[in-house]
Amino acid sequence: MATARTPVARVRWNSRWVEWGVLTLCIGIATAVLWRYGQQVRAQTERAAVQSTLGALRTALVLDYVQSMLPQRKRTGDPVAANSVVPNPFGMLQQPVANYAGEVPAALLQEVAPGRWVFDKRCGCIGYKPLEPDGLDAPSGAQAVWFMVESTAAAYQLRPIQAYVWGGLPLE
Repeated sequence: MATARTPVARVRWNSRWVEWGVLTLCIGIATAVLWRYGQQVRAQTERAAVQSTLGALRTALVLDYVQSMLPQRKRTGDPVAANSVVPNPFGMLQQPVANYAGEVPAALLQEVAPGRWVFDKRCGCIGYKPLEPDGLDAPSGAQAVWFMVESTAAAYQLRPIQAYVWGGLPLE
């Protein structure tokens, strides 16, 4: 005699669904880890670009001083009077900086797009507004880095206004 079997209603997990779920979870975790490392690399790249621009500006200031030593040349920002204007170091570069926003007062920096350099002729400062200000550690919580163009006995120098730390490294 044959016995009749009645089907039992139950949820049946197909092994394919479990495999696809585990694969999706692995891809999600790998994407999150790579995203975090990508942000760190972007912050380091931006810091390196800022350091490179600062080096070019410092070199331009020194070259301006050296050229002023030649008899046929006059220095662009020679402090003749006590209230002389500090030169704009961006104007001394042979090739303009692609992300230079121009002469902008520090009070209007919030109107400048992130990732741009500015020159404030009132204080004789250059500033940079970072793309990602979260990586910037400034003592006053500033959202930009500022450097003073100082007149010394020789060439003009760039000096940071505050002690900036960017991505765990000092920015000088």
